[in-house]
Amino acid sequence: MTDGADFGPRVAPGSLATIFGSNLAGSTTRAAEFPLPTKLGGSVVVINNVAAPLVYVSPGQINFQVPSTLTAGTASLYVAIGGSTSAKVSFTVTGAAPAIFNNSGQAAAQNNDASHSANTPDNPAASGSVVTVYLTGQGAVDNPVSDGTAAPSSPLSKAKASFSATIGGADATVEFLGLTPGFAGLAQANLKVPDLPDGDYPAVITVGGRTTASAVISVSGKGAAPPNVLSLVGRLNFSNTYASNVVVYQNATFVCGLNFISVIDTSNVKQPVYDYGFGSQQLNGNGGECALNNSVAPPILVDLVGPPAASSSGSTGPTLAVYGINADPRGTQPTLLSQLGTQCGTQCSYLTGLSFSGATGFTSTSWFSYDANYNLTGQNGDFLAYNFSNPYSPLFVSLLSTGAGSNDLSLKTKSLVIPSAGSSLATTAYASSTTARGTGTSGSAALDVIDITNPSAMAGLAQVVVPQSALFFSFAYDNTLLLVAGNTKGLTTPGPNFAPSGNLTLTTMDVTNIRNPVPINTLVTNYPTMGTYQAAALGGSIFAIVNDPPYTDPLGPSTLLIVDARSTQSPAVYPVVSQFGLYGMAAVTNSSGTEYLLVSDLQGLSIYQVKLP
Repeated sequence: MTDGADFGPRVAPGSLATIFGSNLAGSTTRAAEFPLPTKLGGSVVVINNVAAPLVYVSPGQINFQVPSTLTAGTASLYVAIGGSTSAKVSFTVTGAAPAIFNNSGQAAAQNNDASHSANTPDNPAASGSVVTVYLTGQGAVDNPVSDGTAAPSSPLSKAKASFSATIGGADATVEFLGLTPGFAGLAQANLKVPDLPDGDYPAVITVGGRTTASAVISVSGKGAAPPNVLSLVGRLNFSNTYASNVVVYQNATFVCGLNFISVIDTSNVKQPVYDYGFGSQQLNGNGGECALNNSVAPPILVDLVGPPAASSSGSTGPTLAVYGINADPRGTQPTLLSQLGTQCGTQCSYLTGLSFSGATGFTSTSWFSYDANYNLTGQNGDFLAYNFSNPYSPLFVSLLSTGAGSNDLSLKTKSLVIPSAGSSLATTAYASSTTARGTGTSGSAALDVIDITNPSAMAGLAQVVVPQSALFFSFAYDNTLLLVAGNTKGLTTPGPNFAPSGNLTLTTMDVTNIRNPVPINTLVTNYPTMGTYQAAALGGSIFAIVNDPPYTDPLGPSTLLIVDARSTQSPAVYPVVSQFGLYGMAAVTNSSGTEYLLVSDLQGLSIYQVKLP
C-alpha cells in the first residue's frame, strides 16, 4: 500500500493511492468516466468499511482514491473479488501526504508556454517562468469535492494547509496549490522557477509541514552552476527498510537493513543485480548498521543488532552478528560465525558507528531514558572496544566512560577510527557528542578525541566544543579536513518524539594534527533535520551527507546533500535527491580509479559516479 505518485509509505484523505499484490483483479481495466466506480473489473477495495473509488485495476496493481472521511492515524484495507477477500493491510494516514508524480525521477510537470509542453531536459522552464507540477496528497481543500468526482474549474479547490516549495534548494514561490480541474484526487502546484543556471534540479513541495520526495525540474537560466559532482549511472529497485547502510566488498554490495541484509551484484554499476537476502533470523527487525573487516580470516561482516526484545534468557541488550564472507559472496551466502552479546551490561543498551583498526572493532553507545510522561531522565554514551581476531568468539575488551574525551552522561551518536599516517594501526578515534548531560538538553556540540593505542586502556584526550551547534551527529574526513554535521538543537523533551527539532549545521575542522582538531567555521543551514548520521568524503574537500527529515515530518523523506568545502570558511550545500528511507551510503573506487557513491533508500539502491570539480 503506497501513495499513487512516487509509491511512498503514507497517504492523505482524498489522495490517490496504489496497492501492489497478486490476484487483485480478474482483468486489466480503467475507469471510463466520473464519478469513479467503487467496483471495477470485479474488484472492490474496502477501507475502514468504506468502498474506495477505483481508477485502475489489474491482477498485480490497483490505483484508487483514499476516502476523504479517513482521519490521521492507522487505517486498514482489503480487496474483495468474487467471493474471496485478501488479508487486511494496515497503512498510515496523515493530514497531508504530498507526493509528486514522476517518470524515472523527472517530475510530471508542464511549462507555462502556449502548448503547456512537458518539462524535460530538452525542454526546460526558464528562470522566472511558472511550471505546473502534478502531485497528490495535498490534504483538505477549501472547496471540498465528493470522492470519485472530478474537481471543478470554478471555484478552484485550494489546499487549506500551509505550503511552500524549493527547486535546487532555492525557494520557489507557490502561486497555486490545489486540486486539478477535471480529475479526481489529482493536485497541482504552480511554481515560479527561481533564478538558477541551466540544469536539472530536485523540486520538493511541503504541505502542512510534510515534504515530498524530490522530482527533477529542468531549468534554463543564467549564472554560475553548482558543481555537478554526482551523476546517476545505476539504479536497482527492491524492498528495503527505512534504516539501512551500505558496505562494499569487491563486486558485492551489502545493504544492511532492519530485517535482512541484501546482497547486490555491482560488477556492472549500470546494471546492478539483486542476488539474495540473508540474516533475517539474527536481525529480527533490529539491524540496519554493519561494517566490514578485511584484516581477519575469513573477512567478516559485523551487524550491530539491537536493542532487541527480551530473549528467552532475559537479555534485552544488543548483539553483534558476525558473518564470514566467502571469496565471492555474490553466489554464496555468508556464514554466521557468532552472535555476541555486548558483555558490558546496561551501559551498552544501544551501539552505533562500528569501525576497525586491525582485528579490533570500536563502537559507541548512544541512548537515553525517560519516564511515563516522556520526560528525559538520562542521556548516555560510552566508547567500546571488541577483539575480532577469533571471529567465532569475539571478546569485549574495554569500555571508556570517563575522561576528557568521553563521559557516560552524554550521547555518542557516531564514532570512527582515524588512521595514523605511516602506521597500519590507528591510535586515535573520534566520537560525535554534546556537552548536554543527563536530563538537560541545553548544551553545545562536541567532538570527543580518544586514544585507542591500547584498546585495553583507552583514554579520553580532548573534547572540542562548538557553541554554534547543540549536538554533533556524524563526520567524515578528507586528508586534513574534517566535516562535522550537527543540529542547532539538542534532544526534545518531553517526547514521545525526542529527536532534535533544529536545523542542520556543518562545521569544518583542521585535523592536520588528528589529536588536536581545530574548528574553522560553522555554517547554520536552512535545512531542518532530526539528525545527520551518514557522511562520506568524496575527495578534493567535497563531501556527501544524508540529512534526515525534519521534526515535523519524522517519516518523511531524507535528502542527499553535496557539501563543497573547498572554501573551509564558507562551505556550500547543494541538494541532490530526497527519498523515503534514504539513509546509508558508501564511497568506493574501482580498479580503474573511477569513484562511485552507492546510496540506499526505502525502494532500493542508487549508484552515482563521482566527478570532482
